[in-house]
Parts: sequence; structure tokens; C-alpha cells
Amino acid sequence: MTRLKTKQIISWGGTALMVFTLAFLAWQLYTLTVNAEIVWADFARVTVLAGLVFVAFFEGLGILLAGFNFRALVKNISGVLVAKPLGLVVYTISNLYKYIPGGAMYVVGRNLLAVETDDLSHQDVALSTVVEGALVAIAAVVIVVVTVFDHALEHLRQAEAQFTTLFIVIVIIIVAIAGFAIIYFRQKISEGLKRMYTQIRALSPLVLLMRFGFALLLMTLWGGTFLATLIALGQEITPGMAPTIIGLFLLAWLAGFLTPGAPSGAGVREIVMHTFMGAMLGEGFLLPAMIIHRIVAAAGDVAAYGVAVGYSQVVKRRKKEPMQT
Repeated sequence: MTRLKTKQIISWGGTALMVFTLAFLAWQLYTLTVNAEIVWADFARVTVLAGLVFVAFFEGLGILLAGFNFRALVKNISGVLVAKPLGLVVYTISNLYKYIPGGAMYVVGRNLLAVETDDLSHQDVALSTVVEGALVAIAAVVIVVVTVFDHALEHLRQAEAQFTTLFIVIVIIIVAIAGFAIIYFRQKISEGLKRMYTQIRALSPLVLLMRFGFALLLMTLWGGTFLATLIALGQEITPGMAPTIIGLFLLAWLAGFLTPGAPSGAGVREIVMHTFMGAMLGEGFLLPAMIIHRIVAAAGDVAAYGVAVGYSQVVKRRKKEPMQT
């Protein structure tokens, strides 16, 4: 099979997967809203809608900035500079794949970069994804510790039995999955870890510091979008509440991020947010706020993909235009 035919098949497969992703996402969000019995008329004010559009804009902007950052990280690791339109389109597409149950398709989707870019290996793309994920997780932990460590610890003490059981279940699932992977893929994992260790050592401390700084800004932005959603929906926020809400949102995001198989942390994030924010914001207000934020965030993800595709098409047209003499 020629390389061209392989690219065509991958392109068709990607298009079909994108259609499935958008359909599944729409169904998932519809199910959430129906189950929560949200009265949309309560939020149909111009000021509320304008605020939510503002939130969606910054959600999408965060994804586009993350796409630029990932492209730079791939360059740092592989020495290969991916074409900007390709980098943004692939990143925003694979970002939408996070909504597919299983949590792995967004990682697989990024490997289109290696298919479309000469001299870029799948291992380099995979390592870039691992490094990016590790940096955003560490950044989230840092923000959580700085903003809400005592608050979260107090709640954990009050619900010790409930969280002990939940923690044990999560650990057993993670250990079982990790154990199966280690036993079944032990040779490939060993070779991959050695390669990753060598490549990571080659990264300069300044590069890692820059990428970590971006991760801190990105996590703060995403936590801020939930805060902005609450404000848009009419929640009164005092200056002292703002860092606590951002920190608790990132704690919930981190729990969803680290839970295997949860599409975009669905379910896990809401449980954690309900536990830690319920008393602060009121359960009757928090539930619709969480769902609306998910809808707005998904709209931002889709918008970012649309911007990336539009930018790619503009670049292609400019390349096809005859040179003026």
C-alpha cells in the first residue's frame, strides 16, 4: 500500500471519527441537561448569554494556545517543526476525541502529525503527549496545594469513610490496568521508557521551565473559566472565594484527568466538585452551573477546531494563488 493511499485511509477514518465524536458529544450533553432538568429560560437573559459566550471564547483560545505550545514541545523533543496549520488542526481534532469513552483516542489522534510530517516519529509525538500531560498535571497540583490544600483536607476528614472506599476502588482499577499493560507489553514498555528517558534528558531545564510556566497559565485560565461561568449565571463571588473556586475546580479536573476511561473526566469531576463546592455555592445552583460549564467548554473546543480548520484552508488558498508580477 502506497503512502498516499495510507494517508487517504487515515483521512477518511479521521473524518468518520470526527462525525462520531460530535454526535456522541451532542448526545452526552443532551442527556446531562435532561437528567438535570435544567430550565433554560432561567438563563436566557442577554447578560448571561454574553457572559457564557465570553467563557466559550476563552476556552477555545486556551485550546489554540495549547496547540501552539504542543507544536513547540514536539520541536523541542524531535527537532522537527510541524507545519503550523497541520499542528493546530491535529491538536484541536484530537482534543475533541477526549470526549470518546476510553480516554485514549485523543492520544491516538495526535499521531497524525507523524503520518503527515517527514522525519517525525510516532514515538516523538507520544513522548510529547506524555510530557505535556505530566506538566499540566503537576501544574494543577501546584495550584491546588497553594489555593485549597487546607480546605480540601478538611472536607476529606469529614467524609473519610466515603472517600476511603472511593480511593481504594480507583487505586485497584489503576493498578489492574497498569499491571495488565506491564505484563502484556513489558518489552515494548521497557524499550519505550529507555528511549523516553534519553530524550527527556536531552531537554534543557529552560525548555522544561517554559513549558511548565505555560501549563500553570493554562490551568489558571481553565479554572478561571469556571469562575467566570458562575459569575455569568449570577453567583456572587467575593475576592476570597475566587482562588478557592479555581483551586477546587482544578482538583476536580485532576481527579477526572487521572481516572482511566472517563471521557473528559465525565462523572468523576462532577462528583468531586459536588463534594467540595456544594456547601459553598449551594447544591441547587452548582449542578446546573457544572453542566452549563461543560456545554460551554465543549462549544469552545468545537470553535477552536473550526478556527484551526479555517486557518488551514486560508493558508492552502494562499499557497495556490499565482504569484503577482
